[in-house]
Amino acid sequence: MSKIVFLAISIVAVSAFGQSSSLPIQKQIYNARDKVMPALVHIQPVIKNYTTGELEKQAVVGSGIIFHPEGYVVTNYHVAGKADRILCTLYDKEIVTAEFIGGDPPTDIAVIKLNLEEHKGPLVMAEFGNSDSIQVGQYVLAMGSPYALSRSVSAGVVSTRDRYFSSEVRLPTGERTGNYNLWIQTDAAINPGNSGGPLVDLSGKVVGINSRATLFANNLGFAIPINVVREVTQAILTEGKVTRSWIGLHCQALVELEDYFGTERNNGVLVSSIDLGSPADQSFLKAGDIILKVNTKPVSARFVEELPAFYYMISKFQPGTKIGLEVLRGSETFNFSMTTKSLGELQGEDFEAKGWGFTVKGITRQMKLENQLEDTIGVMVTGVKRIGFSEDGGLTRGDVITSINSNNLTDLAQFTGIYEQSMSIAQEKVLLTIKRGKGVRYLVITADKGKGETVNEEM
Repeated sequence: MSKIVFLAISIVAVSAFGQSSSLPIQKQIYNARDKVMPALVHIQPVIKNYTTGELEKQAVVGSGIIFHPEGYVVTNYHVAGKADRILCTLYDKEIVTAEFIGGDPPTDIAVIKLNLEEHKGPLVMAEFGNSDSIQVGQYVLAMGSPYALSRSVSAGVVSTRDRYFSSEVRLPTGERTGNYNLWIQTDAAINPGNSGGPLVDLSGKVVGINSRATLFANNLGFAIPINVVREVTQAILTEGKVTRSWIGLHCQALVELEDYFGTERNNGVLVSSIDLGSPADQSFLKAGDIILKVNTKPVSARFVEELPAFYYMISKFQPGTKIGLEVLRGSETFNFSMTTKSLGELQGEDFEAKGWGFTVKGITRQMKLENQLEDTIGVMVTGVKRIGFSEDGGLTRGDVITSINSNNLTDLAQFTGIYEQSMSIAQEKVLLTIKRGKGVRYLVITADKGKGETVNEEM
């Protein structure tokens, strides 16, 4: 299986054919380049990484595109979502700082804002196109800064416009992605550094945002359709985030199971599993059921490419909405309702317990479900230093710490408070109660009294 990677990767966009042009294709490429290149931004974020057991700040590279007159830039979440500091180089070679405004891991989209007080020249914006109108075989251009080199343009065609990725695919930041949209596949050249850059049609309109590539296959690049990007960026600018409804369903394509379930073609969505404690789990619904209608609207997922549209339909309800389902179970049809909940944060906040030699993360409801935890109480270990007191004590990544020195934990805030108090009094031995799988263990670690403060230095 080809390995999907996200690191600064160029993924070509797909061009939406507008009006046919009588210009030679070479001239069309020049015109498209000249329209979009001035809005291209080279992004150099310094990101926080906690996976080694200590807070590390790493400089990475990516690309973005200016889409708003106030200096807003769209890029990938995996480029800027965990940024501590962001530097942007504009087309006129001016370097300005930028602020992270908001991001959406499920679509790998983020918005940053340029500090225009530091910019003296004119600001050029790119124009968004319509990704629904792209065609397989259509010429597209991928723009960005591959390998942190100077801005570049590569050309190719749209290989397919509806590539599906399993929700098991994760960003480098840990969040699952790809549940709510399909991807544009292109054979345009992609390289690290192009992530977040524009995918442009020959009319000079952005029809996708670079996001994915494969390391072990040639001519395979993937972009987020611009219609998805438009919706996400609008939500971030108006609400500060993307709010989605969730009912806890996991579904699969029906195509190979239609005879077994006795369903008609293009009719129904097969429920493969249900998250414990979710609205679906607390309702009449069961794994193996086939959802025929949502609020009287017929639904279908005969092929995997149709699954994101179903998840998207559910996500668009306001959290707390009562929805009706018509379900086929065996030969009987049932009608019932359930109330949606907010999807919530996928990953919790990180913290470095520097004096103890490990890092932790607050536990969200989605982390509880993904890791099959009983509850969200405590904190999850995200990294342990290879050479350190915590490793010597047997602590491992994925452990859930539920108490410290017999003080029960509820959340990350309580963990940080106990940690800081312990380091302030130079407590040498620390007793941790952890859950590992279904078992409980007790570990004693030795604190490094010289490293009692967390790393918050500016870079």
